[in-house]
Order: sequence, then C-alpha cells, then structure tokens
Amino acid sequence: MGNCPTTPSEFASSSLDPLCNGERMWTTFLFSSLFTLFGGWFIILIYDFMKMLLIKRRRSRFIATCKHYSRVNEFSIRRQSLPWTAPDRGNEELSEDYFSWLQAIKEWENNLISGQTKMGKTLVGVVFICSIASLILYFVDTKNAYIESCTEFSKSFTMQADLGLNVLFLVYFFLRFTASQHKRRFWFSLYSIVDMFTIPPSFVALYLNRNWIGFRFLRAIRIMNTPDILQYMGLIERPRTIRIVQLASRFIAVWVAAAGAVHLAENSGDFFCNFQNAQELDVFNAIYFMIVTMTTVGYGDVFCKTYIGKLFMLMFLIGGLAFFATMIPEFSSLFGSTGQYSGRYRIVKGKQHVIICGHITPHSMTTFLRDFLHKDRDQAEELDIVIINKKTPEIEMEALLKRYYTKVQYFVGTVMNVADLHRIQVNKATACLIIADKECPDPDGDDSANIMRVISLKNFNQRIRVLLQLLQYKNKMNVASIPGWSSKDGDEIICIAELKLGLIGMSCAVPGFCTMMTNIFRMSAYKTRQSQELTQAWHWRELYHRGAAMEMYLEELPRSFQGKTFIEAALICFKLRVMLLAVEIKHVDDNGNTRLIVEVAPKDDCIILSGTRAFMVCSSSEDAKRVKFYCAVCYPNVDQLTVAQLKRMRRCRHTIVADDVAPMETLAESQLSIGKEKSKNNIVRLLEGDVRRPLLICQSEPTDTVSLTHSEPPTDENMSSFDSTGMFYFVPPRRIEEAVLHMESLRERRLAFRRQNTVKDGKPFDYQRSHFVPPTHPVRFQDHVIVCLHADHSSPTIGLRNFVMPLRASSFHRNELPIIIFVTDLDYIKHEWDMIATFPDIYILNGSPSNPYNLQLICIQDCRQCVIISTLDRDNQDTYLVDKSSVLCTLNIRQIEMKSAGFVSVMNLTGQSTLDMHTNQTMALLQNKIRTLTTLTIDSNVQYVEQGDTDEVDLEFYLTTPFASGAAFADSVLDCILSCAYYNDNAVNLLRNILTGGVDVQLEEILAEGGGFTQCESTDILKKRNRARVAVLEIRELIPDIDIRTTPVTFSVLFCEAIQRYQMIVMGIYRLLDVLLRNDPTANINRLTGGHKRIVLCYPPYNYHMDPSDMIYVMQQSRPHNDQFSRQNSESISQIR
Repeated sequence: MGNCPTTPSEFASSSLDPLCNGERMWTTFLFSSLFTLFGGWFIILIYDFMKMLLIKRRRSRFIATCKHYSRVNEFSIRRQSLPWTAPDRGNEELSEDYFSWLQAIKEWENNLISGQTKMGKTLVGVVFICSIASLILYFVDTKNAYIESCTEFSKSFTMQADLGLNVLFLVYFFLRFTASQHKRRFWFSLYSIVDMFTIPPSFVALYLNRNWIGFRFLRAIRIMNTPDILQYMGLIERPRTIRIVQLASRFIAVWVAAAGAVHLAENSGDFFCNFQNAQELDVFNAIYFMIVTMTTVGYGDVFCKTYIGKLFMLMFLIGGLAFFATMIPEFSSLFGSTGQYSGRYRIVKGKQHVIICGHITPHSMTTFLRDFLHKDRDQAEELDIVIINKKTPEIEMEALLKRYYTKVQYFVGTVMNVADLHRIQVNKATACLIIADKECPDPDGDDSANIMRVISLKNFNQRIRVLLQLLQYKNKMNVASIPGWSSKDGDEIICIAELKLGLIGMSCAVPGFCTMMTNIFRMSAYKTRQSQELTQAWHWRELYHRGAAMEMYLEELPRSFQGKTFIEAALICFKLRVMLLAVEIKHVDDNGNTRLIVEVAPKDDCIILSGTRAFMVCSSSEDAKRVKFYCAVCYPNVDQLTVAQLKRMRRCRHTIVADDVAPMETLAESQLSIGKEKSKNNIVRLLEGDVRRPLLICQSEPTDTVSLTHSEPPTDENMSSFDSTGMFYFVPPRRIEEAVLHMESLRERRLAFRRQNTVKDGKPFDYQRSHFVPPTHPVRFQDHVIVCLHADHSSPTIGLRNFVMPLRASSFHRNELPIIIFVTDLDYIKHEWDMIATFPDIYILNGSPSNPYNLQLICIQDCRQCVIISTLDRDNQDTYLVDKSSVLCTLNIRQIEMKSAGFVSVMNLTGQSTLDMHTNQTMALLQNKIRTLTTLTIDSNVQYVEQGDTDEVDLEFYLTTPFASGAAFADSVLDCILSCAYYNDNAVNLLRNILTGGVDVQLEEILAEGGGFTQCESTDILKKRNRARVAVLEIRELIPDIDIRTTPVTFSVLFCEAIQRYQMIVMGIYRLLDVLLRNDPTANINRLTGGHKRIVLCYPPYNYHMDPSDMIYVMQQSRPHNDQFSRQNSESISQIR
C-alpha cells in the first residue's frame, strides 16, 4: 500500500524469524482460536435446538394421549397398560440411573470449581498460580526479537512448559463448561474467551513446530482473581480491603493486557502493509506507554506507528479511560477520606481506653464527651475514647474530633465485625458504651441492633464491661439471657424510657425534680470564689450555675465514720461541705444471696461499717476527697474547721490502712473516746459558731418513729390497695372504656360553670330560686396531672408505666396521689393500657392535646402539672422540627394563660397592641400560673418554649430559664447518666431507688416480662412502703419561727435543724425568681413579675440566707401511716402552683 509508512529494514523484518524463510502462519494460530470459539458456539446452538425439539415432541405426545383417555374417563385405570408407557417405564428407570449419575458428577464438579470446599479452593489457587506462570513465560518469550519464530518444540522449554499449563487450563475449562447451567452464556464469558485465544494456539504450535506470541498476554486477565485467592487464604476480610484489592487487580489486569495488545500490534506491523511498518517495542515500554496514555499525560516519546495499534488505542481511549475514570473516585474515597480512620488503635502505656459505638452523631457526642471527659473526673486523664462507627465523619464530626484530638480517636467499622474488634483492641478495653438513638421512629429496631452489638462484644470477650442504652424497658429481658452478661461485673442497662419518664413523673410530685437530679448526675464547670460564697448579692443565673455544677461522687468512707449512724455521718459530711445522699449496704435476699444495694437516706438502725462506700454531692473531686481523708483524731471538732483547714485536708497517717501498731492504737483510743462521748449524746454536737445557740441540741426532739412493722396499716389502705411488690398502689384491672372521659359530660359541666358565673342585673344569679343544681362530675379536676401526649395509632410505645409508677408509689399517702389525665389518641393508648390498668385514678380524654378547648374542659388552669410529650415527627428530615408538636402545644397553653389574665391574641390582629400591653403580656407569661413541663428532642428548641426569655438563645440548655425552673426537659441530659454509670458503680441503681423505691427482683421481672401487677397477698410486703423519698416542703414546716428569728436563717442552720428534728436531708431550695432578682445587683427591678416561677438551687452556699417563701427539697424516710408531712407536702405543692 502506498500510504503505509515504512521503517528501517532491520526493524521491518523483526517480527518474523529468518528460519521461517519468509513464510508467515499467524493466520493459522488465529483461525484455530476463532474456529474453536464460533464452531463450539454453533455446536451448542444445534444441541440446544435439538433438545428443545425433542422436549416439545414428547410434551405434545403426552398432551394428546391425556386428552384421548380423559374423554372416556379411563385415564387413571388404563394408564398402566398404555402401549408406550411400558417401554418408557424401562427407559425412565434407565434414565433415572443415568441422570442420577450425571447429577452426582455435576455436583462434584461444582464443588471442585466453586471454591467452597478445601479441594475447590486448592484448585482455584493452582489455576491462578499457573496463569501467573504462563504470563511470566509470555514475558520471557517477548525478549526474543521475533513475534513468530520457527523453533522445534523439543528444543524450546517455554513451549513445552506453556503446553503443559494449557493442558491444565483445558481440563479446568472442561470442568467449568460441564458444571455450567447456561452453556451459551458461559461460552462467551470473559475467562472462556481468554482460554479460546490461548489454549488452541499452543496445540497448533506443537503441530507446526513454530511459536507465535499471539494473545498469550490475555492470561493477565486472571490477575482479577487475586481478591478471591486472598480471601480463601484468610489474608483479607474487611470489605474496604477487599474492595481495594478488587479495584487494584482490575486496574493491573487491564493495564498489562492492553500493553500486550500494543506490543503485538507494533512488533508485528500491519498485514495490509506487508508488515513493513513494524517497530521494535519491548513489553516494558509498552506498559510505560499505556500508563502514560491512561493518565492523559502523553509525553510523546513512545507512540504507535501501525494502523492496527492506532485503531486499538482509539477504542481503548474511549472504553479504557471511561473504565479508569469510574475507578478513580472510588479509589479516592477508599484511600482519601477513610484512610485515617481505617487503622488500628495503638495502646499507650499507662492509659486505658473506652469504646463508644451505637448512634454516633455530632449532637449526641458533643453532650456526652463534654460530660465524660470533664476535668473533675480524675480517671478521665488516663482514658482514651475510641469511637467506632460505619459512617465516615462529616465536617461537623471532624470539627468535634479536632476539639478532642488528644483524647478521642475515630475508626470506621462496626463491632459486629471480628476484624474491627481486633483493630480497636476490645480485649484490652475497660468498657464499651453503646448509645441509643433517642430520635429513632422504631425504638424496638434500634434496641435490637444494640442488643446484637452486645452479643458480638460478649462473643469476642465475655469479660468486657458493657454499658448499654435501651429505649424500651421490655427489651431488657433479651439482654439478661446473653452469655457473659453479668451485672456483678459492672454490666449495666440504662433504659431511656424508664429514666426519662420516671424523672418527668417524679417532677409532677416534686416540682423541679428532674432539673435537680440531672444537674447532680451531670458534670459542669464552675469556679468557686470564696469571696462570693460569703456574700448574699448573687447574679441569679450564677447562683443557679453554682448549684448546677454540683456533682455526684462515690467514695469510700474513712475509718473515722465507722460505727456512726447515717445521720451522724451526714452531719459530719455537711460540715466538710459535702452532702451525703446514700450508702451501699449488703443485702441478703430470700435465696441467701448477698449483694450490694443502694440505700437512700437509710433508717436510724443503719451503722457505717469499714469499707462502706457513699454517694456524695459536692462541687468538685477535691471536696469528695476531703471526706475520704477526714480523720477524727486530727480534726476532733468539725465545728471549728476553717476554710483554710478544709483546703489543707489531706491524707494523714491515721487514715493510711497499714499494719503500723502506733497509728492503730491511736485510732483505737480516739474511737474509744468518741464512743464514750456518743453514749452521752445521741448525735454529735455540732455548733454554728455561736455557742450560745447550738444548731443541734444534745437530745433529739421526740418524733414519730413508729415503723410500719409495729403498727397496723390504716383501714383505708389495706392489702388490697397495693400490688404484689408492695411498692405501688393497686386496683383491679379496668377496661379502657371505664377510664375514658365523655366529652358530652365535660361540655355540660363547663357550661354549667359558665352559667354559675353569669351576672344578672349586676347581681349574681340566684341559684336557689332558679332551682339550679351545681355541676358535678365523678373526676375532681383540682390539683390533677395532665399529660398532653402527641401520638397516633402508628406511633411507637414509650412506656407510660414508667411515668405513672413514681406517682403511684406506696411511699405516698393515699390522699397525695394526684389524678392523672392523658389527653391523646385513644387508638394509641390502647397499646399501653394493659401496663397501666392496675393503677388507680387514671383517666383518658380522647382528643388532640393541641386543641385548647380539650384542655379547658379538664380545667388545665387548676392542674398541678401539665406534661407535654410527643412521639410524632421523629422521622422529620429537619431535626429542628422534631419538637414542633410539643412547642405548639406549650404555646397554646400559654395562650390559655394569657386569656385568663385578660390578654387575648386578637389584640395583635386588630392592631390595638401597644408597648405597655406587650410588656404586660410578657409579664403574664413569666408568671407561669399553669405549670408545664415540655419534653424536647433538640436542645436548641428550648428557645421556643418561653419567648419571654429572648436573651438565652446562645446559652447551653441546662443554663436556660425553662430548664432551671423545671419547665423543660431534653433527651440529651440522659447521656450524663451513661457517663456517670461508668465512673460510679450503682449510680443508675441510686436513681432507680429514688424513682421507684429501689431494685426489687420481683419488680424487675414484672417490668422486663411486660406483665401486669397483681394484688398484694402478704402484710410483710407492706414494709417496703417505709422507704426514702424526695419531697418539697415549705420552709416554715421545718423552721416554724423563721419570721420571728432575729438572725437570718442560713442554709447551714436549715440543714442541721432538718436533719436533727426530722431526719431529713436538705438537697436544695426552690426559690421564686422575683426573690432572686431582688438580690441580683445587675437585675432590672422593672422585670419583677410577681409571678409564680421558681428556680431550682441545688445545695446553695453554706451561709446563704433563706427566704420565708422558699420551698425546700428534702430526702426523707417515708412513713405513710403518719400523714403529718404527707399532708404538708401536698399543701406545699398546691402553694407552688
């Protein structure tokens, strides 16, 4: 061809061996492959066609025969004597034997080539190694300058070795072909085409005694089997690693195969140019040329000269570059973003690590890490946090990780994978914390996923401590049956529904309770200033922050407390600026098993023993250690301790547990002297400084100390009034229809009250003359609890029994139990009614809680507490709209409040609102006559709960006024309980003890199994009624003469008198916001509202003055038979409202 480029003669003849005498037979090699490919496909096509005709013929004959004999209804009788069935039966028996034998062969072939058996894996590995060996032989042959050489087969080692390998490939091809279900599809598969173009030419080379390089480079396609081989060997297991190897093997295989095609085309030349345009191009340069071309660099030092080579490059650039372009982004995602999160955790000497998994989001981790890694936690300095999650961190999460980069490490993976468990060193971790998704629309599904994580962890290492968050209480039973789960070894289940609804329910009996308890359990930084502690001029939010910074610690009491009662120990701790809340005591159950339980404010017969651990509330770990290092020898009179002495208090030689005789003798003498003094005085004499007026008199004032065991239960509260555990009130199960309030009767009652309040001719209406009957209703809508529950029939259950149980505790007197009214969809509450049907005084109003009219029908303005809970909108993509139902319901209640105050919203619509009117509306909102408690999912949505506090947008949730006053509760505060449970054993049991009265085996079984309560059958069970509980009392009930005392009553005076006279632990005060603002030097006096809003102040300063309007939080031993404080507590709550 005249247009064919020419090359020097020494290169033009390099494609053919001179021994071949100019005769080229490459077409014979190529024809053998094409003939095998298309000839075999044609044979398979004919075979399938004949098989189809045979099957169709036999089917038509059978159908015709069946139709013939069905006409005479003798088919079933004469079928056995049909002329064609007798020989066919013999043929069928033979065919059955034949096909059973054939099926056995096919199963053996499938097992041999599938890689599922050991023999199959071995065969696949051998074929892969032989393919690589054949590719190496190809590279060796390419060193020869000739593409087609005339070499005798007996003298060429490479030809002999290649033929032997191809014989193995032929056998393997035959096994794959016979085992294939779709022959035609198999014939044109990738690996079959590779065999077609490599196996037949090797036999042709044997016959012709010449060698042709040909398409042997296609053996590089077998490199794609590398991931399978590595998985068979167990070298790679993680999905990310497998995917990387897959992409890399495909890249290398296509790269080498394309380079082989260019090598063949360029070294052979164009056949239509009589092979005169060939160029000498070795395999290395061909590979180099392909990589330069694939990267679109194109230096130009190597290029194609043949038309066939150029045509191949055109097709390769279209298809190959598209193939590589799709691989680059995946390579980037595998190596770029997750590379730093795919390593292995390396243990640092002297440090321990904790694993966090489950629902990992920036929102959940921010709150948790702030509390878990708080500087006041001594163990936090020696801990590393290892977070493992399947998702790659986004920008917000990466910012959080950078903030804690010295303490937190993030790994992409899952605890369900054993390889990932090895990566994060689970066998050496101190604990694994599993966080639940509190916004999950499917709580049972999230609990099941977390339980599976526990199973994976325990299967890997049964000794690892697991702290698990669950959403539903009923799922706790599934965890108890997991092998390796042991509460004795520190495993703990933290049920969100139990604690969340329990705290909210207890807040209905004790306003602000959820705020106080969450502040105690969480960690908060506040720097105490001694000068500020001595003054009364506090910024109200700073004073609240000081109380919110109080933290709970679990410490062992020193030997100086040994032999003292809990009241005596609490007095000493108070003088050390620490509040003693509970102790761990040994309990022996009915089966004789001994275990440690938490006793909150135990009875007088509780004596502190050696090694007793106590729960104490104080501002920092230094204060807690002050109790731990207290020595009665060094500080015999705690009344005389100065601030400097408190700061210098450290471990002395008397508190060191050793075998030294002298210190032990000294301690024994000191204890003896203290014992003599104690025999004279029931309680240690502690003075406030003014010795003329001791805070504690020598003998306790006579109080009613008759226990329930020595007195008969009141007649109105016999055994039938309590359940089988003795911890809750009980009524026979009611049908839900009996608890539903009828709308018509409620409307009639409301209309009757309206007619009662009408005025006729300027005078009240005379009901006696008009024979008007005052409205009556079986439910007393006064001092009741309203629950606005936003839910529908498809909403998940939340466990309302956990909300009701604190309000129906047997530690209350019967007249203290408030009526509970659920305003919700009746179809929803039917799912939970069986769990609450045995509690007394529970009613249901079927309707929307967002409708103000429904709330007015049940006298919301006279309720004790209105709780707003929502289960809707959990799957809303905009997380800030998750709480819209709760927020709108709260605004509706505020609207009712404004309407009762004389400010209606239509003023804003008619344009009659003025600045003064707006100010009055804001003041009306701040009064909070209707006490509400709104539950939120997102913390920042608290700004919409009370619009009167517009300056709190940037504050943390726990510092906002709604939370400080007990009007808002967020799910995020429950994460602090998880971190507290890690550092303090039995911390969760302490909270359970306060909410439900303790951990009772029978109660745990009832709650976990989802069964209902039954009636009490033994009077011994009623002893459980006499247990500690939290109450809120007027300060006058503890100090009746507070108004006439000449000296101000400080918090220390209040604490000491309450604990001596009534054996009550004062936990804090509930103070009016107006009182706080009056003492706030920075407050605007015009902001005083004269309202009812109060702020929770936990453990105020030692010398802080009390106000006669204060309400006091106390921990008291309940004596339900003595209604002195039961009546006072009920009246106190009414006064708060």
